[in-house]
Amino acid sequence: MNSDETPMPDSLLILPAMATFSMGFRDVNKWVFRYPEAADDLERGINVHTFEDQTHSRLFLEDWKRLGLDGRLGWKASDTLWWLFLSEANEVARGHGVYFLSMATADAKDPLLRFAQSEMMEALGSVFFQHASKIAIRFTEQTGIELPYVGPFHLALESGHMDCEELFTRQRLDERNRARALELADAIYDIFSAQLDMWLLYAKEHIATGNPPRPPVHPPVTRVANNTPVLRPRTDGPVHSSQASLEKLLRERRKRSETHPFYLWLRNRSDRISALQALQRFIPMWAMDVMGYRDLNHYALRYAEPAGDLHRTVNAWVDDLTTHNSLYLEDWKQLGLDEILGWNSSRTLEFCYLDPQTDVHRRNIVRFTELAVGHDDPLLRLWLMHALETSGEPFFRQTKALADEVEAGTDIRLDYLGDRHEIAHRPPVSPVGLAAGFKDRPMNPAGREVAAEMIETVFDAADEQLDISLDVALSNKFDIP
Repeated sequence: MNSDETPMPDSLLILPAMATFSMGFRDVNKWVFRYPEAADDLERGINVHTFEDQTHSRLFLEDWKRLGLDGRLGWKASDTLWWLFLSEANEVARGHGVYFLSMATADAKDPLLRFAQSEMMEALGSVFFQHASKIAIRFTEQTGIELPYVGPFHLALESGHMDCEELFTRQRLDERNRARALELADAIYDIFSAQLDMWLLYAKEHIATGNPPRPPVHPPVTRVANNTPVLRPRTDGPVHSSQASLEKLLRERRKRSETHPFYLWLRNRSDRISALQALQRFIPMWAMDVMGYRDLNHYALRYAEPAGDLHRTVNAWVDDLTTHNSLYLEDWKQLGLDEILGWNSSRTLEFCYLDPQTDVHRRNIVRFTELAVGHDDPLLRLWLMHALETSGEPFFRQTKALADEVEAGTDIRLDYLGDRHEIAHRPPVSPVGLAAGFKDRPMNPAGREVAAEMIETVFDAADEQLDISLDVALSNKFDIP
């Protein structure tokens, strides 16, 4: 960044590599660090700090525009979604993004431990912005353009400490909490170090060469034969008596979901709205949910070291589910959404991270992440996955009918909306050691309570998001002609 050989403003053009963290930082402050009902001065102190920090994403987006990144990158909406959720170069940031969403689980909601994480983030952020602001000042002197995020305005807000620091320095940690606080702070340091490595690599490969990241010419979807073995566990087999109430709850919530007014609208919409237009009206609204589903599965649900048949079953199912977002992105292009929306990269980022309605989708992703990371028991994770997949069944039954109609009358192919997800599944390495099912296993009362919470949370989220889909479809939020 500080090299005299680096031309202006190249040192500041690393923002695409920072986007996942910088735009997602708002969510961390709103739904991870903030206490919904602060119980004491410590929790209130953290909350006050989150309200200021959550505004920084807008500063980042303003710098993006002022540095001319829309033109430099030349990204359409689908290119921006690819960069955020599928590009190999941004993989490190995606993994860290899931960790940030699970930090309330890591600190067990203890404000003393939360302060350790937050304070380390503030300290490291201050170091970065001290370097960046010097370059931003020179850029302003040369161009007259001020950069609020990487420039002195943001640095003035970054003291390197939490605003509530004095409250916490008076507190005494016992040995156990002190060890945990150091562990959490070290984790943040390691993440920031890895982020800097990623930003440097981005600078070398894309800024120094003048070649911005580009998605592959051909979509990363391999249409394999439909007889590829599906390794997800059986969900229609015997149910242990201790899980019977969960099965009943799942069926009830699914049946209720099937009657949602949004599905009624899809079936009985005006004749003036074609099947293609109906899909175009609401599919953009699901971008963060569908594209982020891969990271939820890969980083929150998957076991790094599976220890038994249920662990391996979770991982095999995850391996299938992580492929689906590539189909969604191809459907996005098939639907002509890039052309209809006309969004450049900054407009796409604004929609994904700052739109009030996508807030609901991202908040629900935080909830799912916390449920996944907070429960290591594979039986519980399987129930969470089962609830997520079951909540999508009525959705795909309706979108498949529309996709079939579109495909019958056009050259458009819609594999994601047509519920042909298996074509993206990779052949399994080995099915040995996988569980045939999980509902036939005994479950203790505490586990049953958690699983019931998972089911309710998933279907409540689905209802919220279907409400939004109905609203954007009726209002034609995306101005579909």
